[in-house]
Amino acid sequence: MTDGFERSRRFPRRYRLLVVVLLAIGLSERFAGPFTVDAVGGTVAAAVNGVVDRLGGQPDAGEIHLSFDDGPSLEATPQILDILAKYDATAVFFPVGTQVDGGQAQLRRAVAEGHRIGNHTWNHDSLRGISALDFRSTVGRTQNAILNATGVAPTCLRPPGGRVDENARALAAAAGMSVELWTVDPEDWKRPGRAAIESGVVDQVESGAVVLLHDGGGDREQTVEALDGILDTLSDRGYRFTAMPGC
Repeated sequence: MTDGFERSRRFPRRYRLLVVVLLAIGLSERFAGPFTVDAVGGTVAAAVNGVVDRLGGQPDAGEIHLSFDDGPSLEATPQILDILAKYDATAVFFPVGTQVDGGQAQLRRAVAEGHRIGNHTWNHDSLRGISALDFRSTVGRTQNAILNATGVAPTCLRPPGGRVDENARALAAAAGMSVELWTVDPEDWKRPGRAAIESGVVDQVESGAVVLLHDGGGDREQTVEALDGILDTLSDRGYRFTAMPGC
């Protein structure tokens, strides 16, 4: 069972002042009796839980689906996984096949922590106009590499650059994979700065949004820096972070 302290950690900022007020009332009433650590802890937990109950709990604004392309990387991916864990967020990682061998530990950790793994082709290859043979070469090869590294076969495919056509969709379907694009793109791969990446997400999202970010393909320090602020802001708005249904 979640205790009052844990519930308060996820509580929106706009309600925290009310917690303080109720704590003051509760403490003034409670401590006609002995002032002990247990008594203080019990009073704090009761006051926090009371605020949650009176306000109906944290408002549920819906789900947002985070995704990370072009990894894994030894630098960014572990930091991103740490931040996701902090906010109890589940994401989908779309690695390119050329990165899989060097990033097996990062992919295995992602799977162990409940994240999903998709397929992003072998070397960021366009799927538009692709032949069946070339599809097997780039997508099938990546599929095998991920399966060997993690024991998991991806069920979703993200076309690099969104370059896909009906033929590629049919080839993906025949391979048991859905094609997954995105609805929010802050273009973090351009490295526009932490603030631009953060606002590029929080100013555009709505329930059901699929956010495109990157954990590989270059220096992703700005993405890592922006991610904590993105999740903090959207958590306070009542959003939950889940894997997109197709994956």
